[in-house]
Parts: sequence; C-alpha cells; structure tokens
Amino acid sequence: MKRKRTLAAIAVAAVIGFAAAGCSSGGSASDKGPVQLTFWSGFTGGDKQAFIDLVDKFNKEHKDINVKYVLQPWDSIAKKLPSAIAAGSGPDIATPDYNVATLLQYANNKLALPLDQLVGPGNTQVAKGILPSSLTDPFSVNGKLYAAPANFATLMLYYNKDLLSKAGIPVPTTMKELQDDAVKLSNGNGQYGIALADHATIAQWPVLIWADGGDLVKNKCSDLNSQATVDSVSTWSKLVRDHKITPTGLAGQDADDLFAAGKAAFEINGPWAAGAYTKAKVNFDVAPVPTGASGKPVTLGSTVPMIVSSSTKYPKQAQEFFAWWLSATSQAQLAKAAAYVPSRTDMADSPAVTSDPLVKAFTAQVPNARLYLPTEKDFSKIDVDIFTPAIQAATQNGDAASALKSASDQLNQVLGCK
Repeated sequence: MKRKRTLAAIAVAAVIGFAAAGCSSGGSASDKGPVQLTFWSGFTGGDKQAFIDLVDKFNKEHKDINVKYVLQPWDSIAKKLPSAIAAGSGPDIATPDYNVATLLQYANNKLALPLDQLVGPGNTQVAKGILPSSLTDPFSVNGKLYAAPANFATLMLYYNKDLLSKAGIPVPTTMKELQDDAVKLSNGNGQYGIALADHATIAQWPVLIWADGGDLVKNKCSDLNSQATVDSVSTWSKLVRDHKITPTGLAGQDADDLFAAGKAAFEINGPWAAGAYTKAKVNFDVAPVPTGASGKPVTLGSTVPMIVSSSTKYPKQAQEFFAWWLSATSQAQLAKAAAYVPSRTDMADSPAVTSDPLVKAFTAQVPNARLYLPTEKDFSKIDVDIFTPAIQAATQNGDAASALKSASDQLNQVLGCK
C-alpha cells in the first residue's frame, strides 16, 4: 500500500476515534498567559542541543508566544503525527520526516497548512527572495508553500588525517583516487578504507552514482538500469565485496560509529557529524566529494521540512516562529552551533559563514548540491523497498547488473513508466 493512502486512512480513523474522546489541538492559551505552541521534532542526533538552544532563545525573546519543544525519533513521528493532526490532538508545528517528499503527502491530505503569511515585508515575515528556490520549490504544492526549512546541509568527504598521513596518502579529488585509497587503507584487521552505509542513512550510494553520471530516476522513468548507474554500482560493489573496503550491512549510525572509533579512513556525511567526531577526538577534516566519471562536482543537499499543523488554533503565531527561525540572527546561531548552511540567500559572506572553516566549507558546496528524490510521492517505497535491497544484493551477491535490472523494473512499475 502506498504511504499516501496509509496517511489518509490513519487520518480518517483518527478523526472518528478521537472525536468521541474530545481531544484538543496541541496549542493552548489562557487569558493572561502567552500562546502555547507545541513543536514535535526528530532532531535527536548530534545537532539536538543546537535546536533546543534555538527554541529556548525564541521563548526568552517572545513574551506572547511559548514553544514547547518535544523530541521524538523520526519513526515515532511518522507513525503518530498524521492521526494526531487529523484528530486535533497533535502539535502545532512539526518536522514530519527527514525526507522532503513526505511533505507532498501531508499537503495532499490537508494535514499541513499553506504558509500564506510567511513571506512578505512585515517584521514577522521573511522577505521575498530570501529563501532559495532550491528549498522553496520542493516545499511547494500547486503554487503554495507548505513548509519552511528546519535546516539546510550539504555532504562532504570526511577523512581521518592520521590514517592518511601514516599511509602517505593525499586527500583524494577523484572517485578513482578515493577507490584506490580505500583499498590501500583497508588492512583486513578492523581498519576500513571507508564507512559506507547501505540503509537507514543519509543518501551515500546515490552520491556515488550521481558522480559517475547515473541516477535513480530520469525523465520520470527509472535510470537504475542505465550504463552509467550499472558501471558505478558494479565498481563500488566489487570493491566492497572483494577488497572489503567497508563492512556490509551498515546503517547510518553504524558507519558514523566506525569513523568515530578511528576505524575508517573516509566517510561521506553532513555537518551534524562533526561534533560527535570532535568529541571522540578523531583528527579529521573535510573535503569536497571527489568527482567521478561525469567530471562534474556533485553532492547531496539535505533539508528537513517544518510544517504548521492544519489543526492548530494559532497559524499566525506558528508562522511568526518560522520567520524568526529563518532570520539572519537565528540562522547564524544554527550555523555556529551545528555547522549548518544558512537557509538564506543573503548570508554567503556573513561572519557566521566566513569565520568558521567548517561552515564555510559546507556552504561552498551549495552550488553542487541536489536533493534526493524530492518530488517522488512514493519516496519510502523507492528508497527502502527498491533501491536499498538492490545495493545490498550487489555488494553481497556480486551481480550488480542483475540486481539493478530487477530494481529498475520495480521502480518503473511504481513510477507508472512503461
């Protein structure tokens, strides 16, 4: 069953079930106190404290609005949020998923409000043109904006300076160099050339495929069976299988833990990982993702949609919170605390970016960044049920071409492409 239908079914069931219980929306206000907004967030990783501190700052600066910040795992939010909103018992604000395409389901099922008052000339609005189109386009449905970016990040190549120095290896600039280095730095005794996750992770394999000119979807049909995609996956899966450059079956957190333990020389990851690696005392640095067969630099752009619940009683105050979140001051704080790229077009030369080498490095990758399946309504099915098993089959069983051919047929069925 498509997830879109699942959301709709959950929503209808919740309305019936909760209506009898007389549940109310997440926000509340008294005659004497501030408007209370509840915010469900899935940012439970290394960047957690940065988001907590930002919400605390908002509450200190606003006497008429108070935001209650509730952290939950992403899978918990995905299960509970649709029905809670439909029943009127959910939060006023939420990050429904870390996948951009999930927003389409919330908009189409009328679980998220269009942000009609967010963009404008007012003091509690964001000026037109400040938000980059690379973020607003995926957050828009039928010409209406339905989400604000909770964050914005790019991926870079993390490398262990000590491991590379010991082996006399310079930082790779091409995929061929990265592949050769990964083989040299895998010693068969617990040290791996790269920590490469294949499930429950930020997109890593798609970046490798893009670098070689391949893709998952092109012109509304599968590109998994194209020569560029097959060649890229075949090359990488052979290195995984025959040269043991990474353990197989790694989830994203497993890959992070491997690099944090000093047991992997490379990892493709976002700025949120830097704090954990610093705490683990890894001597690391970052570099652009190496160029592949395409000859063009490319990386992943990552953003999490932040929505206003359709059941909130306070849409104006919620959008005021969004505008404050997207202000230059707030984006500077988020950049400093978590190395996130500011979600604004006017901050590339600001001290928040130029004074921090890590923020500056990740910001410099914005022109090369692209989102992962940002408009595919069946994102979860494509990513989890089709693409991930294909990569796992290629790395474990050795026949990348057959795995991708089967996956391509499945993908075309989902896409309705004949």
